[in-house]
Amino acid sequence: MEIGALQRTRIAALRRIVADIEEAAGREARAPFERLRLRLDGWTARVAVIGQVKAGKSSFLNAFIGAPGLLPSDVNPWTSAVTNLRINLPGDPAGGACFRFFDEAAWEEIVEGDPRVRALAEEMLPGFDSGLLLRQAQEMKARAQARLGPAYGGLLGRAHRYDSVTPEVLEAYVCAGPGADAGLEDSGLGLYSAITREADLYLHLPEFAVPVVLTDTPGVNDPFLVRDEVTCRSLDRADIFVILLSAHQPLTEADLALLRMLPAERARNVILVLNRIDELDEMDAEIEPLLSDVAARLRAALPAAAAISILPGSAWLAELALREDAEARALRAEADGPALRRYLLARYGRVPETEAGRLRLASGVEEVKRTLGRLIDLGAGHRQLAALHEEVRAETGALVALCKRERRSVAQQVESLSGPAAARFLTEIRGEMARLSELRRGIEERLARLTPTTDRILARGAATLRQTVETAIRAFLEERRGELAARAAAGDRRPVSVDLARLGRLLDRELSEDYRRTRSAADEALAEALAEAAGLASERFPGVAAGVSLHGLPHEEFATTLTLARRPLTVDMIARRGWAFWRGAEADPARTFEALRRITLAELLPWSQKILAAAAEAQALRIETGKERIGILLATVDRAMAERAERLRSDAAVLAQLAADPVRAAQMSNRLQSRLEVLERRLQVLAICDSRLAHPSLADAA
Repeated sequence: MEIGALQRTRIAALRRIVADIEEAAGREARAPFERLRLRLDGWTARVAVIGQVKAGKSSFLNAFIGAPGLLPSDVNPWTSAVTNLRINLPGDPAGGACFRFFDEAAWEEIVEGDPRVRALAEEMLPGFDSGLLLRQAQEMKARAQARLGPAYGGLLGRAHRYDSVTPEVLEAYVCAGPGADAGLEDSGLGLYSAITREADLYLHLPEFAVPVVLTDTPGVNDPFLVRDEVTCRSLDRADIFVILLSAHQPLTEADLALLRMLPAERARNVILVLNRIDELDEMDAEIEPLLSDVAARLRAALPAAAAISILPGSAWLAELALREDAEARALRAEADGPALRRYLLARYGRVPETEAGRLRLASGVEEVKRTLGRLIDLGAGHRQLAALHEEVRAETGALVALCKRERRSVAQQVESLSGPAAARFLTEIRGEMARLSELRRGIEERLARLTPTTDRILARGAATLRQTVETAIRAFLEERRGELAARAAAGDRRPVSVDLARLGRLLDRELSEDYRRTRSAADEALAEALAEAAGLASERFPGVAAGVSLHGLPHEEFATTLTLARRPLTVDMIARRGWAFWRGAEADPARTFEALRRITLAELLPWSQKILAAAAEAQALRIETGKERIGILLATVDRAMAERAERLRSDAAVLAQLAADPVRAAQMSNRLQSRLEVLERRLQVLAICDSRLAHPSLADAA
C-alpha cells in the first residue's frame, strides 16, 4: 500500500502540464510557471499527531513508521518540544536529525514574559501580578542553567545536527523524564530539553508516495507562552490530524478539548484512533460497543463530528509484530489467542495466516494508513492541489491573451514592410508602448488604492476583534462578582470553581462572526479592484482576465488551533478578617473576586493576544493572495511591454532602412514569419494544455 498514490499521480500530471507551458512560454513569460512548478515539487502533506499523556502517541508513531523504540515512550515528557518526522522531503538529508534551540529573543520571552501580554494586563487590570505567568518559566531557566553549565548561553539560537539518530539522542533533546533533576547529573536524559524549540528527524520510507511531515505535539495550553505558541503554530500548519484516545477512558473532557481546538471545516480531515485496545479485558466483545459509544458522544458534543473517522488500534501490538527479540516472541504467542482471531473476523472479515500478520491487522495501523491516504488523495491534499490548479489556469489564460495580442501585432508588422509603412509601424509600436505604459499605470494605481483600503479593513477588523474579546472577558468577570456576593450572603464557603468552556464557546462564535464580516469587506474590495483592473486590461488583451478569479483564497473561515483552555479554574473562598474572633469567619466576596479575577486573566490574556494575532495573520494572508491574483494582470502587461521594447531595440534600425534595401526587407519578412510560426505553435501548445487543465480527471488528462 502506498500512502497518497493518487495525489502523487495528480501532482505529477499537473507538473507535466506546467512544465510544457513553461517550455512553450518563452524566456520572457516563464517566471510564473517556474514558480508554480517549484511549488508542486515542494508539495508536502502535513499531519499532526495529538493526544493526552499516556494515550500512546510516541508508541503509535514508532509503529506507524516501522521503527520500534525510536521515539522515547517510557518517560514522562517535561518539555513541549515539537518533533517533526520529515518523510521523503526533497532536499532533506538521507537520515539523521536536527535540533533547533530557542533564540535569545524567544528565550527572553519565556523567562521574562510577553510584553504585549503585560501591556494588556495593565490596561485591563492595573496592578496585575505577572508572577502568575512567570514563576514556572524562572524555574525552567534555573533548571537549564544547572544542567548545561557554562555552555548554556552559547547554545541559544543554535542547532545540533546528527547524521544518524538513536533513542538516546532523542531523549537528550525532547524529553526530560522526571520533573526534577535529582540523580540525573551524569545522565544525558533531557540535557537540552529545556531550550529545545523544535526537532526534525529525516526519514525515507517507500510506502509514502508523497512527502509527508508527521508532527508529534507533546503539549498544548502550555504555561510557557512561547512553547505554547510553537506547538499551536505547528498545528496551524497541519492539514490532517490524528488524535489518539485511550481505550480505558475514551473521549474525556480533555479529549473533547483537543477536538474543539480544530475548527469545524477541519473535522473532515481528522482521524480519531482509539488506542490501547489490547488492554481491554475482552477485546472481541468490547471494541464495537466502545466505538459506537464514542461516536454517539462525539456527535452530541461536536456538531461537525459526523465527518470524523473513528478507528480502533494498538500501537503495542504493531510494535510487537515488528520486534524480533525473545521477549517479543513470548508476548506475541500470548496475545495471539482466540479472542484476537474472533475480533479480526468480526471487524475485518478475515484472519491472516501468519502470527505477525494477525497482530499487524489487529493493531489498526494499516487501517489508519489507508484512511490517511484517502484524506491526502480526496481531502485536504485534493483541495490544496485544486487551488494550485486554479492559479495555473489563471496564468495560462493570461499567457494565451498575451500571445494572441502579440500575434496580431506581428501580423500587422508583416503587412508594413514598405518604407513608409515601416516608419509608420515604428510610430505605432511606440504608441502602443505608451498605451501599455498608461495601462500599466492604471492597474498599478488601482492596486495602490487597494492597499490603504484593505489596511483600513484590517485595522477595523483587528479593533473589532480586540473589543469583542475584552468586552466578553469583562462581562464574564462581572457575572462572577454577582455570584460570589450571593454565595457570601448565603454563607456558602465552598471553593469557587469557574468553567471557562462557556466563555470559550461564546468567544469562538463571536470571533468567527467578526472574522466573517471583516473577510466579506476585504473580499468586496478585492473583487472591485479585480473588476476594474480586468476592465482596463481587457481593452488591450481581450480574454486576459477570463481565468483570473478570487476563487479558493485561503482562510475562508477563521481556522486556528490556538484555543482557550477548557479546564476549570478553582479559588478558595477567602475569609473576611475581623476583631470579633468569637464570630464565625465570613466569606469576603471582594477579595475572593480579586483572586479569581487575577487567576482568570492569567489564563485569558495570553490566549487573547495569540488569538488576535492569528486572526490578523489569516486575514492578511487572504488579502495578499487576492492581490497576487490581481497582480497576474499587471505581470501580463509587463511582459507585453518587455516584448515590445525588445522589438523596438532589435527592429528599429532595420525598419528604417527597408525602403532602400530590399534584401533587408526580405530578411525582416522571414524573421517576422518565423515569429508568427513560433506564436502559432505556442498557442497550439497552450490550447492543448488548457484543454488538459479543464479535463475532469487531471491524472487522465496528462
